Amino acid sequence: MATFTPTLTINSSDLTSDNLNFSTTSDITVVNTSGLQRKTITSTAIGTASGQVTVDTADTFASPNYIYIKNTAAYHASDGFIYGYWSGDADGMVLQIPGGSFAYMPTSGDFTLKLYTSTSGTVVEFLVVGTDA
Repeated sequence: MATFTPTLTINSSDLTSDNLNFSTTSDITVVNTSGLQRKTITSTAIGTASGQVTVDTADTFASPNYIYIKNTAAYHASDGFIYGYWSGDADGMVLQIPGGSFAYMPTSGDFTLKLYTSTSGTVVEFLVVGTDA
């Protein structure tokens, strides 16, 4: 087993009338990981069989598991987005990550998470850690 320690820090001097500056950390004991990976996404549509990246396959890890996803592209207002959806979900997209941004999601592990992009060739970095086999 290993310890996984995600930390989130939020700072802003002009988002609210008061300065924001806080941080939270959690130590999580994990037994499995997908390893840190980088892959190129070429699919530009939800549900496309070819060119999507599967981040987490249903039931690979028992609940909960933790998913980190980073869009390595530079920020641009209209392209380079990464979109995520639970495979088989008729409601579609659950994530929209612009260039330079990231997501951290504790999930149930019961669904397959797939990614597509607004711009073919976008590189995604991701990691899944599981608390049980």
